[in-house]
Amino acid sequence: MNCCCEQSSSGSKKPVLKWRPMEQLEQLSLFDRSPQADSGASVSNTAAQRMRQIELSGQSVDWRLERTRRKTVGMLVEEGYIRVRAPRWVSLDEIESILRGKARWLTARLREAQLRRANRIDPADRWIHGGQVQFLGQTLRICLQPEMQDISWDASEGRLMVPMPTSSTPDQVRDRVHGWLQMQAGEILLERLDHISTRASRQYTRFSLSHARTRWGSCTQDGHIRLNWRLVQFSLPIIDYVVAHELAHLHAMDHSTDFWSEVARIFPDFESGRQRIKGVPLEDH
Repeated sequence: MNCCCEQSSSGSKKPVLKWRPMEQLEQLSLFDRSPQADSGASVSNTAAQRMRQIELSGQSVDWRLERTRRKTVGMLVEEGYIRVRAPRWVSLDEIESILRGKARWLTARLREAQLRRANRIDPADRWIHGGQVQFLGQTLRICLQPEMQDISWDASEGRLMVPMPTSSTPDQVRDRVHGWLQMQAGEILLERLDHISTRASRQYTRFSLSHARTRWGSCTQDGHIRLNWRLVQFSLPIIDYVVAHELAHLHAMDHSTDFWSEVARIFPDFESGRQRIKGVPLEDH
């Protein structure tokens, strides 16, 4: 996102925010103006780069400041924190104000980075005792406990207890956890579909889980809605966006303006969910 300066009616300058796509990293260039003298310019870059914290959307987020000679303030969403690059004449208060102004976008990008990091874990390290799996937007640690009878999910502890011996192979653990995730998906996705379709007065004819590798959901002209079982790894707002998207196809089978108006009617906050799932790879988690 770029910010340029335009003249106001009084002749003063004010920032105007504009988006620009970036490669590899999610980056925002947020502030653009001529450098001015700043009493805080003597702060060393070493001190500036210490990790800081700010509350965004109700959660504590780490961020690190790098003072540069650039004329803009940029933000890179890294894995686990936000890296801010800014000239010395931009104060900490101004930077934190910019961060809060983009709180929703930034926290969504941080969640996506977390999911991508989990997806990059080597399968041999993921599907073992102590490995990680995503469920309803939460990262759960896999705990192999042979004395248990059924898989148990402890949200408060962030654990998924799996009744298997610790000597189990990664393939065995993956198959058992995938089976549990698919069972949960069948219940949770159907519940969200029924809830949202009733509220929106859009009735589908049939529901089934999808194992597709290229799409999160689909809807046929006769009202058959398929939802990818891997959606159960995301938080409910993202699930609800995909559900609303497919239900909107009962009104329009394309992606026209009319279609997106229907999505907004069904799920007004759809843009947040859309941006959060956009670009997330459909991999064999």
